[in-house]
Amino acid sequence: MPPIKSNTLRAYSPGKLNLTFDILGDLPGGYHEVETLMQTVDIEDELIFTFEPASEFSIEIASIEFAGSKADVPTDQNNLITKAANLYTKNFDGEKKYKVTVQLKKAVPVAGGMGGGSGNAAATLMVLNKWFDDRYSDPELKRMASQLGADVPFFIDGGTQIGVHRGDVLSKVNCKSELSYLIVGPKLFGMQTAEVYGAYDQSKNESTPRIPADKCAAELESGTPETIGKTLGNAFESVVFARKPELKFIVDRLSQLGGICTRLTGSGPTLYVLTADAAEAQSIQSKLKQEQQSGAYGWNEHSNLTLNTWIAKSTSRGVRLIN
Repeated sequence: MPPIKSNTLRAYSPGKLNLTFDILGDLPGGYHEVETLMQTVDIEDELIFTFEPASEFSIEIASIEFAGSKADVPTDQNNLITKAANLYTKNFDGEKKYKVTVQLKKAVPVAGGMGGGSGNAAATLMVLNKWFDDRYSDPELKRMASQLGADVPFFIDGGTQIGVHRGDVLSKVNCKSELSYLIVGPKLFGMQTAEVYGAYDQSKNESTPRIPADKCAAELESGTPETIGKTLGNAFESVVFARKPELKFIVDRLSQLGGICTRLTGSGPTLYVLTADAAEAQSIQSKLKQEQQSGAYGWNEHSNLTLNTWIAKSTSRGVRLIN
């Protein structure tokens, strides 16, 4: 007798950091050509999918819990989980229909530049593909993922990868050692990614320095955290910090507290500090909290700032599926 198929699948989708992010030019359709080196970290959202037979396919986000500050996350057709499910089932004809309910537990900062929504979309595609007995091949699934967002394909395999074109043409990088980070998520009204691109386009000039991903990749393969830190960068930093001076203040304070370097991930507002090890990350986290509570070093002028912080390490995996 074949085993009874459980009606529940569980997935864990990680956050990512942009260790490098550069804009090379324009692409047709209003897109930008980018080059970025992305790395997954061990901060993960949990998604629990429950399948019940139904007369038609539907998906509903039944609940959302937040590990950090509560955020505004849509539960309707605008959520990437729903978009991914609708795309996956778009060409279904004759397959069994299900009502799918999703319980989402958010740990990755929302709208923070760590790809939380994109990871959720990748998890949804992978869960549905497992449920429907690998209807689509891995290349087909990644092509589908790229329709949902430039960084969605990255989360299928995760680890450390260079993304070119829109960031969706990927090549793997060997990261020889586990890296430690302090991640700082300011609770700010973020800038939309399109707005940040627009601000960058207005400010760029011929002297804007390149941030080559291959140099970072070489150090990840054979260097130390200190030499890796010298290769990190984000082309968005100048325009984001100009429009969000409180972010620049946080970066300046973090640089005084230790670590190898502090960078913006994605279009922000989340920052990460590359540290020598987890102990240094914990030390900076503690000093940052004490400094903010004291009101010293300018914090009294930024008393309205709420910071969520996480100790994180690099991982070699993307979305994880568990029966």
